[in-house]
Formats: sequence, structure tokens, C-alpha cells
Amino acid sequence: MVAEVRVAGAEQMRKLARDLKRVDKKLAAKLRKSIRDAARPAVADAKTAISSLPVTGSRGGGTKKRADQHLQRAKDPASEKAQARARARAGLRRSIAAAIKTDIRDGGRKAGVRIIVDGSKLPADQRTLPRRMNTRKGWRHPLFGNRERWYAQRGAPWFEPSIKRHVNRVRKTILAAMDEIARELDNKT
Repeated sequence: MVAEVRVAGAEQMRKLARDLKRVDKKLAAKLRKSIRDAARPAVADAKTAISSLPVTGSRGGGTKKRADQHLQRAKDPASEKAQARARARAGLRRSIAAAIKTDIRDGGRKAGVRIIVDGSKLPADQRTLPRRMNTRKGWRHPLFGNRERWYAQRGAPWFEPSIKRHVNRVRKTILAAMDEIARELDNKT
């Protein structure tokens, strides 16, 4: 799942990033930090949106099952730290919220900033769920693993609406950061 913030100066961003990598790596890191900071409120809003989706028709049985699976993979499953980590990663909404991140691409043809749900941070059987939870159509799944009975689960738009509220501010902040870094680069050369 991806939400892109397109900046009118994507070519400028590409050129600036290329120049920074050649001349000053600290300024390149500063630009990336500025971009990440600009996107942080949008990421936080998306995490809040998924966390606040209502739970319908669930008794929460999947949370304990996933916690147990995480504990089985832990090196020392008896430790309090491993148990706390397993509980924290167990809930579907919490897992999706933890997988939301900012992806900055400053090279190639697709220079820009994206806010994504990183599927690699989700269990394999849950990787399609962020997209399905984002639609009213929803998805079907076996009721408590019983393949004889299927349950339809509905979603609600949560990802794009939470990101779109921030697009203009993020765009302006990124352009301002690019201008500031370009001025600093010009002063150094």
C-alpha cells in the first residue's frame, strides 16, 4: 500500500541528491531527515487511523495466537522482554500501524517521498489485509480457522484520507528544505 507525495521539482530533487552525494554527505543526510520530519505527522495520522478502526465480529482470538507464534520464534521465550514484544506485535491493527513508514527515493526516475505499509514487516498471511481493510468491500476468511464456515469482514477507507490531509503541508516543507539545502550547498562550493 502506497501514498505518494509528488513534488513539482522531482527532477530538482534528483539533481540535488546527486550533487549532495558527491559533495557533502552530511547535507544529504540533513535533507533526508528534513523530508522524514515533514512526513512524520502524516505517518502518525495513518497509524492512528488504522488503530482506531472499529473491531467488528471478532473475539480477539487471533491476537493470542499471533503472540504465541512470536514467542515460539524468540530465542528466550520465557523472558519478560520476549513476552512483552510478542504481545505488542500480536494485534492486526497494531501490526499494520508498526509497518507504516516513510520511503524516500532520491535517485532514479521515481525520485520522491512515499508513505507505505511495508508488507515485509507483516506476517505472510496478513500482507494483503492493509489494502483490504482500506475498502468497504472488505474480505472473507474462515471463521476461527474453520474452512466450512466463512466470515465476511468489512473495511473502511483509512489510509488515503489520513495522508491526503497532509499532502500540501508536506510538499511545501520538502520544497523549503530542498531550497535551504541547495543554498547551503552553494555556499560550500
